[in-house]
Amino acid sequence: MAIISIPNSIGGVSIPGNLLKGPLASLYSNKNNVDILKYPRDLESATRGHVVQFLVNEITPIGYQEGKEYSLTTAVTGVGNAIGNAVTSAKDSLAAALPSSVSKYLGTGKVGDGNTKFNLNLEPSKKKTKAIISLYMPDNLNFSYTAKYGEVNLTDVAKNTLEKLPGMDTKAGKLITGALESDATKLLIKSQGLAINPNQQLLFDGLDLRTYSLTFTFTPYSQQEAETVRKIIQSFKTYSRPRTVAGAGGMLFIPPSTFNLKFLFNGAENTKISKVEESVITDIDVNYTPNGFAAHSDGAPVQTTMTIQFKEIKLIDSDKVQAGY
Repeated sequence: MAIISIPNSIGGVSIPGNLLKGPLASLYSNKNNVDILKYPRDLESATRGHVVQFLVNEITPIGYQEGKEYSLTTAVTGVGNAIGNAVTSAKDSLAAALPSSVSKYLGTGKVGDGNTKFNLNLEPSKKKTKAIISLYMPDNLNFSYTAKYGEVNLTDVAKNTLEKLPGMDTKAGKLITGALESDATKLLIKSQGLAINPNQQLLFDGLDLRTYSLTFTFTPYSQQEAETVRKIIQSFKTYSRPRTVAGAGGMLFIPPSTFNLKFLFNGAENTKISKVEESVITDIDVNYTPNGFAAHSDGAPVQTTMTIQFKEIKLIDSDKVQAGY
């Protein structure tokens, strides 16, 4: 009878036997040299069940090769070529779609008639998963939904409109428009026990990208787990920073990695918590002395807290909210 040896650790991270066959087993199949980290050691236990999973996506610019030096001129030329190729492709698509007569292309007014669409996408086209980090569900998980509104004074609008009317650039016209907001007018009205209604109106100006934050407390159980904590914190700090393009004199950055988050419950996505769009880290706060400084014999902190601020890269509109975001 053959004896098969099943590894119980990957990348220095111990894996309990039940996890290799459990609902999180897919996290630990490392076929593409992906860093896999988790905390705490009993993350997959039935007493916890809730997991925050971070997939780290490293961005690679179009045509970029790791380790090769790029001058600023070469990089700019590459961007120009990328734009030129996109424009050429769009132009060719447009030409292919153009009917024999311009009137047909412009349309005759019917729905769907005369429409030719093409996209110019200059976003980095290559992303690869560099790490999978699994952590416990933190005690705080805050999502911020904000919208932008602007205030408009209709009295000012009326004044500005009058100023643009023919003849209002004369001395008499300026007297008329000036009277709308002059102190004399305000005093006159006040003497009658009244005040000018500014007619403030609120106008919707758009949405802000959604932000959210998570705070984790690490209290390593062993020297091995302390090293795992160090790697986890270092990973978040590393992937939140841009990389400098070699040979470009420090003039060019490769943008920081993006993150896909999932909130898992017993190995499946927890639909009771808001879904999260692809995000970037805007701020990390690491506190090595949350309860005063204390360290193990090897210098590792006894406890560390880490707070991460994320911002989604896509807007969350009403349809997205209805879809669970």
